[in-house]
Amino acid sequence: MGKKTVLKWVMISITGLIILGVSPESIEATPSEADHSEKITELKAREEDAQDELVSIISVIEETEAEAEKLVDVMEETSRELEKTQEEISVLTNQINQRESKLDAQVRSVQVSGRSSEILNFLIEAESLSDILARLGVVNTLFSANHEVMTSQIEDQEEVRKKEQQMIENQEKQTLLAAELETKKAELDEKRLEQESLVAAIAAEKSEVEEERAAYLAQQRRSERRLQDIQTARTSARSAEPVTVSVSGGKDETVSPSSSQNSTPASGSIVTAAHSLTGVRYSYGGSSTSGFDCSGFTQFALRQAGKSIPRTAAAQFGASRRLAQSEARPGDLIFFNQSGSIDHVGIYLGGGKFIGAQTSTGVAVASFTSGYWSRYVAGFGRP
Repeated sequence: MGKKTVLKWVMISITGLIILGVSPESIEATPSEADHSEKITELKAREEDAQDELVSIISVIEETEAEAEKLVDVMEETSRELEKTQEEISVLTNQINQRESKLDAQVRSVQVSGRSSEILNFLIEAESLSDILARLGVVNTLFSANHEVMTSQIEDQEEVRKKEQQMIENQEKQTLLAAELETKKAELDEKRLEQESLVAAIAAEKSEVEEERAAYLAQQRRSERRLQDIQTARTSARSAEPVTVSVSGGKDETVSPSSSQNSTPASGSIVTAAHSLTGVRYSYGGSSTSGFDCSGFTQFALRQAGKSIPRTAAAQFGASRRLAQSEARPGDLIFFNQSGSIDHVGIYLGGGKFIGAQTSTGVAVASFTSGYWSRYVAGFGRP
């Protein structure tokens, strides 16, 4: 092809581009190998920085887990102290009951035998002042013995009251500590997922022309979905303030597992599964019959009844449909806010009761209309 022919086709091409509204300068050149290598190098540098940050976050998580282990040791020590206090209260209560029986017997003896008139005659029959003084000493000795018994009775009763108050305070401290640990763990998991998502996004971009790209993208989507679930649950949980609970006519209507006309599907099996776990000990991070934390227990019980829910209390709150107390049925979830967001969960039973994994008792039934938990009810939900 001659030079004139080439020039002709070039001019035709430029004219055509101008007619179409495209300038020759706007045509992107095919990236050179150098440009490609530069892009890969840049992405590798970003990937390394993101990986370093992820390693740093994991290090913080490990430090926090170590801290949590120390706090768990403190919780276990508190549990041992609670058991010791309960034993001391039992001993004192037994002593008080024995003294009560003794004092009652003495009162009955005086009433039946008329000893009060005998004591008065005993003093009246004194023949002299010295005899009166002597007889008063005898009577005083009699009453001093009873006075000592009464004094010991009062002192032991006050000691029981103090120990019971101390036990309640320790239980509340332990419960709040468990809530703080669960909240902290959820926040760290969120931060780790954010960084994992970033690392996966960079890796996907870097491997655009590699076979692993699809796998990286899938990992990124999984991390992003989990992150979105956590963030949604956390936002929802932090907006849940404790509410005032009520008991209609003094009592909620308790719906038994066999009465299914007003129950949620599988509510009976949820309640049955929950009660079957009564007595399993509390374990921070536990989700099996060797030990449960609050959300591990609810997740396990609902799974036994064929329902799948997220792992943490906040996530379970976010995944549940809000209910008024009057709408709640046995087998629904009840949520609590002790530390500024949802940090405890149990299974609603009706009658002002719920069953959950408590730090002081393990899996047990508790009241939410009186006592400690009545101050922190944040709402009811149905997964």
